Amino acid sequence: MSEAYYIQDNFSKVTAPFLTVHGTADGVTCPTSSQLLYEKASSEDKTLKLYEGMYHSLIQGEPDENANIVLGDMREWIDERVKRYGPK
Repeated sequence: MSEAYYIQDNFSKVTAPFLTVHGTADGVTCPTSSQLLYEKASSEDKTLKLYEGMYHSLIQGEPDENANIVLGDMREWIDERVKRYGPK
């Protein structure tokens, strides 16, 4: 069994909160792999963000305005989890 299939076969074991981001024009890995993780993971707190027309890195090699959108989304997701799961 290849490593990729092993990982995909175990997506359902993912229970931790996670954010997965993917560019729809990614030529390195197919966006459907991120969609599959999102669909199969058992986590109750999971987020999938697809960025139309963006490539693999999302931050490097993209125009600054695109990179800033991705970084902003990541920060917003993290900040929300700090509020949700941090000390009360």
